[in-house]
Amino acid sequence: MSGTATKEKLTVRHLLVVLTGIMITFGCSALCFSTWGLFQPVVAEGLGVEVTAFAMYVTVMYLTMTIASPFAGKLLQTMDIRILLSASAALVGCAFLLMSFSNTIVLFYVAAVMLGLGEITILWLAIPTLINRWFVERAGFFIGLCMAFTGIGGAIWSAVFTALTASGVDFHTIYLIWGVIALVTSLPFTLFCVRNSPEDCGLAPYGASMQKAASGAEVSAKPSGLSAGFVMKTPMFYAICIFAGLINIAILIAMQFPTYTKSLTDVAFDVAVVGGVMTSVMMVGQAIFKVVLGAAADKNAKGALIFAFAAGVAGILLCWFGTFSEYVMYVGAFIFGGCYATAVVLVPVICRQSFGTREYSVIYSRVSTVFNLIAAFAAMIWAWLGSSFGFTVEFIVALAMLVVILLLGLYIFKAAAGYKKDWTTE
Repeated sequence: MSGTATKEKLTVRHLLVVLTGIMITFGCSALCFSTWGLFQPVVAEGLGVEVTAFAMYVTVMYLTMTIASPFAGKLLQTMDIRILLSASAALVGCAFLLMSFSNTIVLFYVAAVMLGLGEITILWLAIPTLINRWFVERAGFFIGLCMAFTGIGGAIWSAVFTALTASGVDFHTIYLIWGVIALVTSLPFTLFCVRNSPEDCGLAPYGASMQKAASGAEVSAKPSGLSAGFVMKTPMFYAICIFAGLINIAILIAMQFPTYTKSLTDVAFDVAVVGGVMTSVMMVGQAIFKVVLGAAADKNAKGALIFAFAAGVAGILLCWFGTFSEYVMYVGAFIFGGCYATAVVLVPVICRQSFGTREYSVIYSRVSTVFNLIAAFAAMIWAWLGSSFGFTVEFIVALAMLVVILLLGLYIFKAAAGYKKDWTTE
């Protein structure tokens, strides 16, 4: 190598990767994860089944993601990402189309498997993997920006669902519309706007240092980090799995806010309305904080973790003790969004900073296995705690979890620093 090092600039190709991430979360992921609760009572009534039978479809979806995660991570490492992402988007779109003519709950379970196989790549693995391949600088910000559109999309599609049902549109027709939207908002981008890596387009990751080789061509450094085999033998790996799993349990206490408000007595506000608004406000908060947290993590991941911890504690305390005013509870729900954002933004950033990008998709897929296994049962855990022991115990447990999450995170940062010397490109 010779000559002065320069940095790769932001190009249209880099931005198209971000646009693809935005569109697949806005369409496929938001339709899948942010609207199933709206369908639950309507579908249960239409099929003549218990609500719990429909809710089982969500558990099937998460369990499918758990099983598929290691295989999807390996495919991301070895397969053309355009094919993998397009196939995943097609699975999601076809799952909605299947539900559009399903008159038995069994077909919904089949669709849940299809959704799980598609979403494990689309939401959990592809965006962190792609952004980390294409961006050396500001990777956290762009991951947060992409992930924010699950919340933005969720708000929009929820409004569309409400308008359609108010107009008397049958849930089968809405699922048909969902299938078309999922395909239209994803396939044009996964097929034409993205490539495996910037090198495929004659570029380097944004912000990568470029050196002139003897031939005069500019080349960037190879991805550096720890091997997956080495990582999985370290205590740090198991710590980050528990860290990620506990985050996914802790943040889902937000789904209990409407149930919590309904349990309140002697308050001056409509408890049903306030519970619904708290959920909406939290969704807005988590969309904003995903971008903020991602940008902050680029500069100081430890500081971003401490901020998220503080947001979680403050949000819970305001919701718990702020029952004298619905506005205090709204503020608490919004602030808690800063903690909610950690699952899909801070965890991938910490994985990247701890393990490097050498075999990132393989390592992160193992971590996401824990994520999704826990997510399959987390909502039931909170519902059981609240109904069996009351919300005082539930909030205390949530605060204790946040403390454990913070301590594990600080341990991970300390341990990761000790492994930096072992990073290689081979």
